Amino acid sequence: MKKSRMIIGVIALFVLGLSSCVSGFSITRQVPATADLHGARVISVEPTRSFIFPRRPVAMWVEGPGDEELTIASGYTTALSQSVAQAATYSLQQAVRSTNHLSLGTSFSADAVIKSEITFLDLTETLVERSDDEANEERSYYLVQSATLALTIQVIEIQSGIILHSATYVDKVTQETLVGSRIFSEALGTYTIVRRGLFARTPSFLPMYEQILSSFERRIAGEIAPSTITEWVSLASNRPKDKVAAEIYKLVDRGEYRLANRQFLALYRQSGDWRWGYNAALLYHGLGELDEAIALMSEVYEHYPMNEIYKALNRMKSAQRDEQKVHMQLCGECDEEYTLITQLYTEGR
Repeated sequence: MKKSRMIIGVIALFVLGLSSCVSGFSITRQVPATADLHGARVISVEPTRSFIFPRRPVAMWVEGPGDEELTIASGYTTALSQSVAQAATYSLQQAVRSTNHLSLGTSFSADAVIKSEITFLDLTETLVERSDDEANEERSYYLVQSATLALTIQVIEIQSGIILHSATYVDKVTQETLVGSRIFSEALGTYTIVRRGLFARTPSFLPMYEQILSSFERRIAGEIAPSTITEWVSLASNRPKDKVAAEIYKLVDRGEYRLANRQFLALYRQSGDWRWGYNAALLYHGLGELDEAIALMSEVYEHYPMNEIYKALNRMKSAQRDEQKVHMQLCGECDEEYTLITQLYTEGR
């Protein structure tokens, strides 16, 4: 027992030692939108057109598998299609509100309008029987409901009528509800079905469609407006151990990035060790100073052409291109300098 505890203790100290060797911090960078709205900032949302079912999509009753005790009235109503359309309109409004760059407006004040339509709506519900063991006479009965939705949107510039962005989103969700069990009754001396739940109708499909629309909402927001993402970057490991650098790592752990950047840079100039120049460049990036970050990382890579440095440099250059594209998407009509930047970005130079 003592020996096993010693082994566990040694492993724990080893893992702790490894985790303490590497420090890091979070970098937030901008991500361009999929669509270019030509500088439009105020967006209006027209009511979503609803889907018209050619006939009732589900039966009036969900029949139990051979047992009338489990037959349930369907919760579907003819108002469902309109309710889903209203939920889609609200979801699109929320998508606009959730961005950091767009605001919701009226048709009189907006630069662009979102027009949308539910192009497909489907639903099914059935009762299924399950058992953990085929030889077991006890059974569980589940109501299985599925909902499928397709939403098509167009973002149209109001002044020119140009379609700035169009997309279709499709998804399906399924939910299960336990409605009954077949168990042995000691009193009757036989198996009997027990109803689970007091509902007289099947659950509404609307929450399932709202779940689908919520997933669309996040995607749409990222397509019509720039967003930000946060990534974790690790500093170069302080191995072999450098006592002076160890104190600078502590500054990073405390969030004192500006001071840590200066001290890593000074240590790099003094020693020429690639790790300190690499760390200083990463901290420049974390401080939002991409030009300085790229210049320093390029210098480090020139003297130390290592794969780790190459990847970090490419990551910085990609972040810089994304920032330039975001600027173009937000400024609309820009000066010649940024027009050239967009051209270079498109051509991949």
